[in-house]
Amino acid sequence: MRMEVTAYCACQKCCGWERKWGCCLMPAVYAYGPSKGKRKKVGIASDGTKARKGTIAADAKLFRFGTEMYIPGYGWGVVHDRGGAIKGYHIDIFFSDHDDAMEWGRKRLDVVVIK
Repeated sequence: MRMEVTAYCACQKCCGWERKWGCCLMPAVYAYGPSKGKRKKVGIASDGTKARKGTIAADAKLFRFGTEMYIPGYGWGVVHDRGGAIKGYHIDIFFSDHDDAMEWGRKRLDVVVIK
């Protein structure tokens, strides 16, 4: 199945959160969007699992949690996450390192989907 495959990590640039300094380091909060100012669970996928290599964010209307996919150049992954900009045949794949995510960038690939 032809899809747009983008990469993300748990950093504030990829996930839109920020930390503020007061007398001490404050909890991470969303930096923008409808949840702006609300606490962010950094590194936790939408289904409550810890994001790690193999975590995929996909459109809930097309792919339920637990859907397995094979992404050429990345390997096997499972849908555990959602994203506000993830619509249609577009998935985000998790990297633990921001530089690795940026190096992957955005690709159009034939992804194998196991439902």
